[in-house]
Amino acid sequence: MGLLVLGAGIAGVTPQPRSGRPPSRLRLWIRGAASPARRKRLAGAVVAGLAVLLALRWPVAAVAVGAAGYVLPPMLSGREPQQRIARLEALAAWARRLAEVMGASRGLEQALADSARVAPQAIREPVGILADRLNNRANTEQALRAFADDLDDPIGDLIACALVLAAKRRGPGTREALSLLADAVEQEVIVRRQVEAERASLRTTLLVIVLSIGALSALFIMSQTLAAPYGTPLGQAVLGVVAGIYAVGLWWMRRLSALSTGARFLRGDRAEAGR
Repeated sequence: MGLLVLGAGIAGVTPQPRSGRPPSRLRLWIRGAASPARRKRLAGAVVAGLAVLLALRWPVAAVAVGAAGYVLPPMLSGREPQQRIARLEALAAWARRLAEVMGASRGLEQALADSARVAPQAIREPVGILADRLNNRANTEQALRAFADDLDDPIGDLIACALVLAAKRRGPGTREALSLLADAVEQEVIVRRQVEAERASLRTTLLVIVLSIGALSALFIMSQTLAAPYGTPLGQAVLGVVAGIYAVGLWWMRRLSALSTGARFLRGDRAEAGR
C-alpha cells in the first residue's frame, strides 16, 4: 500500500497519456484474452464442451464443462502469482543495479540501454525492448511508458515513473530514489510470498472440492436411472441451477483468495514509442 501512496505522489508525471483515456475493463480483458496461454485454454475448453454435448446431449452440462475448463486452471495453479513475484524480485535487482550504474556518472538513456545485458531473466525481454527503443532514438518518456505497459504491474509503474522524472529533470537524486524503490519492492516481495503461502492451502482445498464434484458427477451420469430425468428441458433447467450454485461458490472462494495489487496509474502509447 505504501508503494501505491508513493505512486500517487508522483502525479506530476501526468499518469495518463495525452492522446486518450486509460483502457476500459473490456479492452483489458480482450487484450489479456489474446495471449497464447489463454487462447490454448479457450480452445481446450471449447473441445471439452463439445465432447460433453456430443456424448450426453446436455447443453447446460456442455456449457458448464467448457466454462470450468477455461476458468479453473488459473484458479488451481499458483504459477501466475509466482511469476509476478519473480518479476518483482527481478525489478528490485534491476533498479538497484541501475542506481549503481548511474552513480558512475553515466547518462540515463545509456544506463538503461546497457542494463539490458545484465537484466535478470524474468524481465530481460521488456528491458531489451526498452533498450532497442532508446537505441532507435525513441522519446525517452514514451519508451518508459511503453516499458511500464510491458511490465503491466503497479510497482513497475513506480519504477518507470521515477525514471520518467529523472529523464525530465536531469537532476540529482535519481540514484537514491531507485535504491529506495528497490528496498520497497523487496519488502513487497516478502509480503507477497507470505500471502502466497497462505493461498496455497486454499488452492489445495479448492482442488479437493473440484475433484470430488467431478467424481460424483461421473458416477451420477453412469447411472441411467439418476441421469435420465436431466435429459428433459426441466431437468436441464434444474441442472443449470445446480451448476450456477457451484459456480457462485467457486467464485466466492476465488474472491477470498484474490490478492489485490492495486491499480496501474502510468500508461504509455505503444505506437508512439516505436514498437
